[in-house]
Amino acid sequence: MESILQDLRFGARILLRSPGITLLVILALALGIGANSAMFGVIDAMLLHPLPYPNPEQLAILWDRDAQGDNYRLSAANFLDYRAQSKSFSDLGGWASGNFVLTGMDRPEQLSGASVSANFFRTLGVKPQLGRTFLPDEDGISNPGSPPRVVVISNRLWRETLGSDPNALGRSIRLNSIQFAIVGVMPPEFQFLSRRHDVWVPISINPQNREFHYLLTVARLKVPLSSASAELATLARGLEQAYPKSNKGWTTFAEGFLDWQINHTLRTRLMLLFGAVGLVLLIACTNVASLLLARSAGRHREIAVRVSLGATRARLTRQLLTESVLLSLTGGAAGLALAWALISAAPGIVPPGTIPVSAPFRLSPLVVLFTLGISLLTGILFGLAPALTATRPDVQESLKEGSRGSTAGRGRRRFRQALVAIEVGLALMLLAGAGLMIQSLQKLSEVELGFDVKNVLTLRMFLPVAKYGDSSRVLAFHQEAMQKISALPGVKTVTVSSSLPLLKSIMQVPFDMADAPPRDQGERPGANYTTIGPGFSRVLGIPLKRGRDFLPEDNENSPPVALINEAFADRYFPKQNPVGKRIILNRPILGKNNFAADLRPEIVGVLGNVRFGDLTAEAKPLIYAPHAQNVWAAVTYFSVRTDGDPLTLAGPIRRELLTIDKDQPIDQIATLEQTLNTYFAEPRFQMQVMGAFAVLALALAMVGIYGINAYAVEQRRHEIGLRMALGATPGAVLRDTIGQGMRLTAIGIVVGLAGAIAMGSVLKSVLVGVNATDPLTLAGVSIVLAMVAALACYIPARRATRIDPAIALRQE
Repeated sequence: MESILQDLRFGARILLRSPGITLLVILALALGIGANSAMFGVIDAMLLHPLPYPNPEQLAILWDRDAQGDNYRLSAANFLDYRAQSKSFSDLGGWASGNFVLTGMDRPEQLSGASVSANFFRTLGVKPQLGRTFLPDEDGISNPGSPPRVVVISNRLWRETLGSDPNALGRSIRLNSIQFAIVGVMPPEFQFLSRRHDVWVPISINPQNREFHYLLTVARLKVPLSSASAELATLARGLEQAYPKSNKGWTTFAEGFLDWQINHTLRTRLMLLFGAVGLVLLIACTNVASLLLARSAGRHREIAVRVSLGATRARLTRQLLTESVLLSLTGGAAGLALAWALISAAPGIVPPGTIPVSAPFRLSPLVVLFTLGISLLTGILFGLAPALTATRPDVQESLKEGSRGSTAGRGRRRFRQALVAIEVGLALMLLAGAGLMIQSLQKLSEVELGFDVKNVLTLRMFLPVAKYGDSSRVLAFHQEAMQKISALPGVKTVTVSSSLPLLKSIMQVPFDMADAPPRDQGERPGANYTTIGPGFSRVLGIPLKRGRDFLPEDNENSPPVALINEAFADRYFPKQNPVGKRIILNRPILGKNNFAADLRPEIVGVLGNVRFGDLTAEAKPLIYAPHAQNVWAAVTYFSVRTDGDPLTLAGPIRRELLTIDKDQPIDQIATLEQTLNTYFAEPRFQMQVMGAFAVLALALAMVGIYGINAYAVEQRRHEIGLRMALGATPGAVLRDTIGQGMRLTAIGIVVGLAGAIAMGSVLKSVLVGVNATDPLTLAGVSIVLAMVAALACYIPARRATRIDPAIALRQE
């Protein structure tokens, strides 16, 4: 211990003798280690510990899968059967998203929430901060007639709306025009899924409903996931035989909760960014190692003297490693502070929706341990080679080198050159990755949306079923709202719909062809489905390809009609005119998680394909129904095309709608351009992060190339002076010096190209419309890197041409 303390004290004194170099090394390591620690914090929060629930590895999600291979949430009846019959789960909890309007406070407020089974919180293993969650008999499963009107609220709602009222338990709040008694307050860290929710109420379930698949089912496993899926498949076959009309061709399986929440693409992108920041640290380490190698050369005579006096190589190596580890730990401490700042700022920097709200972003003990480990590893990594080189046992040769002023042996020089070639190769890999992601984002932004995003304002309203349970009342509200909006100056046209393009969720309904052999509902394919008002295609600029658009006359008193998109026409009416054909449709019912009897609308027109949800996927078959013929959702979107800036109308529209019903708040007011920008926010942010890493790597590579060339020029002053005295021209010296640096760059580029091609197999899963080994991109980044390297070589080479032969020879 005394020897170690002695090494530490001596190392500290040595480092303080060169404060400039020491601070430079600490800064480089702080940036590299801090960025790696912050990125590991993201990995820890999103991949290692993203679920703040006990034993999260036991949680799974259950899915129904139809005969076409599409996945759906469970139907209510299937959920009840699996909960009663399955032996693989200790609990099965049901969850259905919902919208709630809170009234009776200072102002109406729209809240996100869910209807849940009484055992939902128990399945997750979470407990309330205050009060309790639901009792076993407080949901519509145990009480199918009328479950108690009780509610569990979020910590945010308790603090911000109820003022942290200590007597909140038992207090009544009005949700969707119904009084609910508060029985529990959840802790601030509790969230479920990617959206923040504020209220949870007991669910009501129709035990006969097997057609409407709306229940997100969370299960806690008692057996391995594969065994649970096998049991579910067996039970599904039994339900298929018992209920062929709804379950024929369907099966059920379990998916790990974490695998579902963090999809493969996001996981790959995170690991790519983590790998990129790791490469930046490696480049920083090569620069630091090169710097320490140069500094150790200046101490070569000192070390040789110590060896001649009896110091062992192991003892000297330990001393030099102590110095490098001391440097790295100091840099690691600064990096930890940087990581803390970045992790704290992450929720505000990262675009909304990129990070699951349940991800516990914090400077956890695991992140601190990672920082300590990477600091020690970095210290050993960049300090080992200089230490072994500086303490080589050939004392006599070392003293010779020192006596003649040549402080760099051939082996040391080659090692430094190898370090530069490596960092050039790593920099090229990062540049290639960033270039490909930039191209991918460009391709994604060029995807044909099928509609015009300019000058369109959208907003969402929720009309509670308890107050607007009759479709005629909903239609009357919508009609009055559109009249008031249309009368505002600057409004060209307005319409309503149950969904909007770019939304990540849209309803699917089973359908069939009216002239095809009849099939049970369970065998029918599904299609995307939305209701729209007259003028929807004009407001959004969707082209009408065939037939006619919806008219005001297509209302609840007229024969049912429908529009389809081109994808539907191409798949189900190939080389035919679908106008005039009829389909069989099971339409949803307002306020009910169920479908009405078969409807047989006539197809009156075909609209162009519109991207709903994933822009990278092919357009899916879509059915449009007239809003007036099927008001099924309490949530309605208004779309307004304007003459000028749509946002200037947000206030006037809000005021006009509140004159109709002051208790109905409006939310999600945005232009379609803003919605599109939000859609691109995640890939754009990831591209920016990768680009920042690439630029940093390029700068570090430039510093490394410059450093080795400047050092080489300094070490060759006598040789260059002698050559110039013998007649060498400045141009020859310039070409020779630049050539040495560019040879290293060429080797690094070749190594980097090989690495970039190998990296392509990982990148291809996150790229859109771009080849992971695109030759133009690889050639482009190689040229950029070569130009930067040429500049880094030119500066010291230019300095070499200004060496005065007489002065250089006298100094030697």
